[in-house]
Amino acid sequence: MTERQPMKDMPDMHHDGGQRTARGQGVPWIWIAPIPVALVIGLLIGLQLPSPGDAAQAPAGTSQGPTEPAGEKDPTDVARLEPGDETAVGSVDAPVVMVAYTDFQCPYCAKWTDGTLPQLMDKYVDSGQLRIEWRDLDVFGQTSLVAARAGQAAAMQGGYQAFHARMAKGGSIASASAYGDANLKSTAEDLGLDGDRFLSDMDSRQAKDAVERNINEARSLGVASTPVFLINQSPFVGAQPTENFVQAIDAELQKTTEGAG
Repeated sequence: MTERQPMKDMPDMHHDGGQRTARGQGVPWIWIAPIPVALVIGLLIGLQLPSPGDAAQAPAGTSQGPTEPAGEKDPTDVARLEPGDETAVGSVDAPVVMVAYTDFQCPYCAKWTDGTLPQLMDKYVDSGQLRIEWRDLDVFGQTSLVAARAGQAAAMQGGYQAFHARMAKGGSIASASAYGDANLKSTAEDLGLDGDRFLSDMDSRQAKDAVERNINEARSLGVASTPVFLINQSPFVGAQPTENFVQAIDAELQKTTEGAG
C-alpha cells in the first residue's frame, strides 16, 4: 500500500458566520452545481447567514423554503434513514432529523463536535427525539478527503463516533500529519479497531463511493462551506451556540406535537 503523505499546505481560507470556506482550487465544483437545486438551498441559507463578526451570537432562526409542486420531492429532503448506518446516531423514527455537512479539517466543525454534539446526544438523541446523519466533505482538499475515507473505514468497524470524537478532541482539528498511514493505524488500534483492516478499508471501493455520494449530495445543494446543517430540512448555518440548536430542535419537536394533535 502506498503511504499517504499528509498535506502540509492548507488552501487559502476565510471565515464568516461561524463557517469555514475554502477559496480558489478547494471547491471548484460549486460553480457547476445544478442551478435549480442550488438556488433553493442557497436562498434558504442566505436567509440565515449571520452578519460578519456576529456569528457566535447569531440567533437560531428557521426558514421556510419555497413550496414544492405537488408530487415533487423537496430537494432538501436528503435524510437517508438507513438502518445500520454507522455514520448516524439516533432512531430512524426520530421526529427530528439533522443532516450535518462537516469536514474533519474544519475548525468550526471540531468545535461543534466537541462542545455541542455531546449535549444534543444527552438531551435528544438518547431519548429518541433526534437522529443525526453525517456527511463528511472535502472542502479543505486532499487531507479532508483522506479523513473522510478514514471516517468511513472506522464506520465499517463500528467506530465512526469514537474516531470522529478523537479527531475533534478538545474542539480542535487534528493536524494533517494525523492522517498519515502510520498515525491513522495507531489511532485506529487505540480505539480498539483493527489497524491493518482500517487502512485497507480506507482504500476500498465502499469507502470511496460513500464519500463521493456525500460530496455529490452537498454539491447538488450548493453546500460549499462547513458546517452546514439541515434540521428537518431547514438550513442551520455555522457552529452557533448550543442554545441555538436547542431552540431550533425544540421548535421542530413542537411542530410534530401540534401536528399529532
